[in-house]
Amino acid sequence: MSSFRELGNQKFKAGEYKEAEQFYTQAIAEHSRSDPKVFTNRALTRIRLQDWPGAESDARKAIELYGTKNKNAAMKSHYYLAQALLPQRHVGEALEEAKTAYAICLETHDSSAELIGGFILKAKQAQWQAKETARLREMNETLALVEDLLDAQLQRDLDAVEVKFKAGEIGETGRREEVEELQREAEVRRANIRRGFEDKGVPDSAERVVPDWLIDPITFEVMHDPVVTPTGVSYERVSLLKHIKAVGCDPLTRQPLKPDQLIPNVALKNACAEFLEKNGWAADW
Repeated sequence: MSSFRELGNQKFKAGEYKEAEQFYTQAIAEHSRSDPKVFTNRALTRIRLQDWPGAESDARKAIELYGTKNKNAAMKSHYYLAQALLPQRHVGEALEEAKTAYAICLETHDSSAELIGGFILKAKQAQWQAKETARLREMNETLALVEDLLDAQLQRDLDAVEVKFKAGEIGETGRREEVEELQREAEVRRANIRRGFEDKGVPDSAERVVPDWLIDPITFEVMHDPVVTPTGVSYERVSLLKHIKAVGCDPLTRQPLKPDQLIPNVALKNACAEFLEKNGWAADW
């Protein structure tokens, strides 16, 4: 006879997340209150269900159960916690949890490093966007009012999707697709609104954007002295040398890498310097 945890795994693989959640809950209630793997599995299931508070609670419990002696095993739990925190707008903590998961990946040569790196960049951009929103709203009270109306409309639309989901009119996939589309549309409207409020005579009135090519893939900070690896990926020199000293391999390919294999990326360094000269604010990224 399969255990509740095994049944939960089967349902999860089949995409039946609500049923998987129920089996994991039964497993926890009957015999797995001290098993961090079950809480980690249920956290991921709740992420699929977009139950962010539930996923957050499970991920925190898993991290607690793993403890400091098993921090490497808790990598997924830290990542799931980050994924649960970001939609709840706990951006700073989401970023720190994702960085913890990323550091574990680099240390253990886990293949999830690239995936988590992409999430960190997304969280970093969300953090920057929040700062930009506050800055622009302080500059223009009318913009603040319009964006508040936009946020309120988005929330009404999202609530309507939840009503349809709970009424059985749409499934989990339909809900996710509708939510993603509403969020994309809201971002387009926000960008258009901000362009309309730009004052050409006041450069700071425009939304400021940090280009991805300026960001170091290890620290996710702005690069100043980039070097390129044999695989063609550029990193900030100091962060990559520190990584090589600690681990001795390429951050992405996990192949052996030595300091003398690094080549200064002169073109990128000049581009970074030019951008920072014209956009000093980017140093605060």
